[in-house]
Amino acid sequence: MEKEELVDKKTLLEEGLTYDNYVFRITSDKMVVLLETTLVTMEDKQKFLKNYPKIKEFLKSQGIQFVLDEPEELDGKLIVAKGHPPREGHPERIEFLPKFERLIKKIEEDFIKEIPEDEEKAEDLREKVQKILSVKEGEAIAKWHPLTPPTPGINVFGEEVQTPPLKEEKNFELSDNVYLDEKERLIKAKISGVVTFENAKIDVLPEYVLKGDVDFSVGNIYFYGKKLTIQGDVKFGFKVIVEGDLELRGCTENKVKIEVKGNFLSEGVIRGEDTTVEVWGEAKIRRAEFAKILVHGNLYVKDYLVFTNTLAEGDLIAIEGKGLIYGGEVRAIGNVEVKIVGHIAQTLTIIGAGYCPDIVNDYLVTIERIEILNEFLTKIDNGLKLALKLKKEGRLTEEKLKYVEKLINERKRITEEIAKLKSILKDLSTKMTDYRNKTIKIQQKIFPNVILRIAEFTYTNKEELNGPIVFYLDVTEIKFREGGK
Repeated sequence: MEKEELVDKKTLLEEGLTYDNYVFRITSDKMVVLLETTLVTMEDKQKFLKNYPKIKEFLKSQGIQFVLDEPEELDGKLIVAKGHPPREGHPERIEFLPKFERLIKKIEEDFIKEIPEDEEKAEDLREKVQKILSVKEGEAIAKWHPLTPPTPGINVFGEEVQTPPLKEEKNFELSDNVYLDEKERLIKAKISGVVTFENAKIDVLPEYVLKGDVDFSVGNIYFYGKKLTIQGDVKFGFKVIVEGDLELRGCTENKVKIEVKGNFLSEGVIRGEDTTVEVWGEAKIRRAEFAKILVHGNLYVKDYLVFTNTLAEGDLIAIEGKGLIYGGEVRAIGNVEVKIVGHIAQTLTIIGAGYCPDIVNDYLVTIERIEILNEFLTKIDNGLKLALKLKKEGRLTEEKLKYVEKLINERKRITEEIAKLKSILKDLSTKMTDYRNKTIKIQQKIFPNVILRIAEFTYTNKEELNGPIVFYLDVTEIKFREGGK
């Protein structure tokens, strides 16, 4: 019986089916039954459609499945039955989010074919390139598309049509530093760091080494992670923003911006009057020239600071290498210890300890404001005394009485303001007391024309002195003593 059925199918494939004067052919893949007879006139088509209900029953009686309720026209032929083709499957795959597309597209070369001379356009290019791509812990890197298994088809004889093999395999693997969030269908970072995609593996590196310069081939850097090491220089106008530690082995050109949330180690020269460096942790800087430097922790200088504007909110130590500070203004909220301050050419140099500009300024402004208000009070009190005298003499007119009321109200307001300012001054004075205990220690030499500041007090050194000596505050006067203690 099975053999006869096969023969019947073979015959159907070779000879087709005939109903009335209509001949139907089955395509070689057994997926479509179509009308071979040509319908020349509109009358022929109408006649066929009129007989189509009977044609459908005939086709079904011959074992044809998936007969269409209405015939469909394709390439001038009428289709009367269609099987269901197999559906291709898709392997598990990823689709990088826009921020990380350049990991596979490598578009930096297109950006930097021509570096614009216009600085505004160049700044845009610095932002666009960003070769180093970082993520924060939990941030999404790519969309995840799960495996779609292939679905078998069924031909017009009801036979299963096998699915083709997958054309490609899974195109990625995950390192231990990333994970799959199946609910959101996203690949996310377990830790903060630089995203890499090498040999089809997604990884996040908490420590990253840039072997060259920060230039137009790299772009501005926004790093999240444990530590970033730059072996080259930071070129003109580029930014390096680091949430972690930064080690810079090269130098900076002008107009560079460096921000470090962790510790900072600089082995080259930080230079440029428009270059700014801000460090939230501890900073160790070998050399700096003309730059603006703010360190929220301790600052260690390995060689020199020359014409910089520097503030360390901790201690400032410059006793390694040359240990030299001259030109510009260098201050610390903590203590200062340095080998040499100033220059043989008597270059103006300002160095301060226990010096927090904001606190010192607030302290001095508050004192000045209290003094001004007290002067106003004295004038008001004199006016009120005069009014009292006029009243006793019967010469206080109604108009003058209104003026007296204004003076009384103004006196009350000023008295309340002074009380508030004294409370503020008390808090500031507590801080200033701590600042006044800070010292500036010179190990080897201090040159003339060096201005020393401790808290709100200032002293100008007018002679060359050899160390070790310590400058300290004695009540309201900065003095020095020989010896390093």
